[in-house]
Amino acid sequence: MAHASTTPLSQFCRLCLLGGLLAVNARAQSTEPAGWADYLHLTASAETAWVENISRTSYEPTRKDTVTEELNVAGSLPRQLAPSLLLVGSGELDSLLVHDFDLTDNLTATGRLSLQKKFGLGPQAWVLQASAGAGYKAARFGDDRGWTTEAGVELSKRVLTNLRFSGNLNWVEHDAASASFDTDQYTYAFAARWDINEHWTLAGDASWLKGDIVANAAPFVWATMLAGGFGPVIHDYYTSRPWSVTNLYGAGWVSYNVEADVNLWSLTLTYAASDRASVDLRYGTAYAVNRAGVAYPSDSWSARLNYRF
Repeated sequence: MAHASTTPLSQFCRLCLLGGLLAVNARAQSTEPAGWADYLHLTASAETAWVENISRTSYEPTRKDTVTEELNVAGSLPRQLAPSLLLVGSGELDSLLVHDFDLTDNLTATGRLSLQKKFGLGPQAWVLQASAGAGYKAARFGDDRGWTTEAGVELSKRVLTNLRFSGNLNWVEHDAASASFDTDQYTYAFAARWDINEHWTLAGDASWLKGDIVANAAPFVWATMLAGGFGPVIHDYYTSRPWSVTNLYGAGWVSYNVEADVNLWSLTLTYAASDRASVDLRYGTAYAVNRAGVAYPSDSWSARLNYRF
């Protein structure tokens, strides 16, 4: 599955991203009396999480649980192209540290371009947004390094002054250095956000992912599979997919690439201490089932501190 070159859709997204960012910058320089920095929005966040089965392992006695820490810095530059049309260029740096399994640490840099169209007047008008992005994942483990391309579309509406619904479709492709980490995914999602009062917000989402995922197996589990101990269906499917010994979660551990359907949902409670600072408390769960019928459940609890400059 490793690609010698990116797909036409990946190339198109990157060209759109580059062209759009140049357009945003040109418009900022040519039509605004103030410098572009005056319109730049900067945010930073820090998160700590407890993740169960971070190894995405099917055999329960070998599943790995751990603490992760994540730091994120992002910036966006909006440009009003017309009264109902908004163009936004954005970028972010994200660092993930995984306790006990530092080979899975990574740093990602991503740029995005979004075009937003509002249908009607007022806060309860329909809003359609299309986006494209590209970035690079600098993983500690070399096989997982590579370019990531994404595109998506979202339709949202505020049905009440304090209640908003949205639905979106996203595509993400990761061109990794190794076929074992090369993925192509589509996600369908629905979300709701309830502004309880000026300080508290409750948000939830449910999504369905289809595509490639990377799972992991302890050495004795993988050896049993290769010997046919789990039956011909699993043996034939797993050996037809990319895999390699990576040692990500222990000596001799194997990472393997499979096609799967993943059900995800999450619930987030946010407290806004001020216009600039907020805290998120989040619970999330994912249940993946590959084409051979093998399941990989995972749950996470996290706390995130957000600050807008």
